Amino acid sequence: MKSLLNITKETAYYRGKEITHGIGYDAYMLELNKLDKKFGRVSGHNSSKGFNVETAFVDHLGTAAHSPKASWDAVSHDGKKWEIRTRNFCRVNAGIHFVGSTDAQTRPWTWYGQGTVFDCIKKKCNAVDTFLVADTSRTGEKGLLEWWEIPSKTIIELYNRNEWQEANRTAYRLDKETTSIAGPRFLQTMKWIFNK
Repeated sequence: MKSLLNITKETAYYRGKEITHGIGYDAYMLELNKLDKKFGRVSGHNSSKGFNVETAFVDHLGTAAHSPKASWDAVSHDGKKWEIRTRNFCRVNAGIHFVGSTDAQTRPWTWYGQGTVFDCIKKKCNAVDTFLVADTSRTGEKGLLEWWEIPSKTIIELYNRNEWQEANRTAYRLDKETTSIAGPRFLQTMKWIFNK
């Protein structure tokens, strides 16, 4: 049973490629919130919330990947491969990465002769057709979700833009280049694309 309801979508174009912005609510999260309140439980850390939201999007799109180690999370009814990223954009340190999970952990670009962060981003984008980036910050109480459906080719083009490239060049943690785009930078880019 699909739990995403009352979905409203709008589209915008970036260099000829369609990006979709959606808002709706997740009936499962709404019921889970009621149960948490009834029994005095606190669930809200991003990992469990993110898993539940990801499951809702997988059900909405089509089917889950054939393996948890696959490069994508869902396959839609038209055969497209989707990668789902969930973030609570109210958190200051919320960042979005567009590399594979293994690459984010092992950081192969730090090894001699193993390429750059951008090489890992291109590798991930070649493995999936579309990224779905969901904001989980409003799932409490009302179960609201906001998300963006961004083609992988657009992710590459956005990294080629000065704004995301500059973020990639200047964002360092303990002298190591990070793979993440900061949440506020991501949201600013989406607002710019959707003229908001």
